[in-house]
Amino acid sequence: MIKVGMIGCGNLGRTHAKCIAELEGIKLSGCFDVYKPSAEKLMEEFGADYATDDPDQLFNDPSIDVVYVCTMHDTHAEYCIRAMESGKHVLVEKPLAMTVEECVAVGETVKRTGKTLFTAFKMRYYEMLWKAKELIPNPIMVTMQMMDSRWGDGIWPNDPVKGGGNVISQGCHSTDVMRFMAGGDPVEVYAAGGNYYQPSGVVDNLVAVYRFDNGAAGCLIQGDSDCPPLTSKFFMQMFAEGKSITISDRLTTLTYTEAGKEPQVFQGTESGFMEENRAFLKCLQENAKATINHVDGLYATLMILQAIASLESGKPELIQAVVEESISERINQG
Repeated sequence: MIKVGMIGCGNLGRTHAKCIAELEGIKLSGCFDVYKPSAEKLMEEFGADYATDDPDQLFNDPSIDVVYVCTMHDTHAEYCIRAMESGKHVLVEKPLAMTVEECVAVGETVKRTGKTLFTAFKMRYYEMLWKAKELIPNPIMVTMQMMDSRWGDGIWPNDPVKGGGNVISQGCHSTDVMRFMAGGDPVEVYAAGGNYYQPSGVVDNLVAVYRFDNGAAGCLIQGDSDCPPLTSKFFMQMFAEGKSITISDRLTTLTYTEAGKEPQVFQGTESGFMEENRAFLKCLQENAKATINHVDGLYATLMILQAIASLESGKPELIQAVVEESISERINQG
């Protein structure tokens, strides 16, 4: 039985606890939150062994095999590193970290400790994304739009340090999906947008164009000015010669067109949380590499950070060169 220590017992911690409860071979054992009543509530709800407001209790517990990191974004890197150094495997909620340096530090710890780190990009497991890859495996253009209703001024994800704002907090989902669907790694980005109204000063709306190393082009539209009812919050399109795909309804309805043929419509679900937990458990049970690892986490964060850098510089910013310089042989996937 694989025993889990949950770090962060809020909404995301509870969501993952529900998934763990439905899977065989894994069990929630320890619950940590800086606000101990949250940890105690999760413990009682899911039958964990203990609750604590001291993270060292989890890190020093030899019975804990795995740590889930479901905290504010600026704490991810520290908790991931401490967990792996204490001999635990890790599932970390997105983003992996908020800076390139932190992402690299996490990757170095993966390589040094040999522990499995799984970056939780739930959207990778949406059924219609896999259907899209089957229908157009080599797109020439990919567009990804994630537009939300306006976020509240005082929520922690809009704090520049703790959350980074919508473009960083949610944008890493979008960039990971775009890279996954394009089938290549991003070379450079040019972006426009900025801080239009959020009082914390975070970048709240952004449009970015990416060039990938396989020749594909990508366009990202990310922000929180409003959620469009026709396309929904999550919306993407893919194009190849004589073919197109549109995925709407929060990426659950796929319409496929091919020259000379009638359009086809496919339906899926938002099954990402359960599927990523199932995939993580399989990696642990089979002693296999993480299907979404620290390098994926680094790219997702870097793609957003370089887009923001392009806003500031007014010119295209490199991505692949930064990865090569930052990673080199230190956190090579091999």
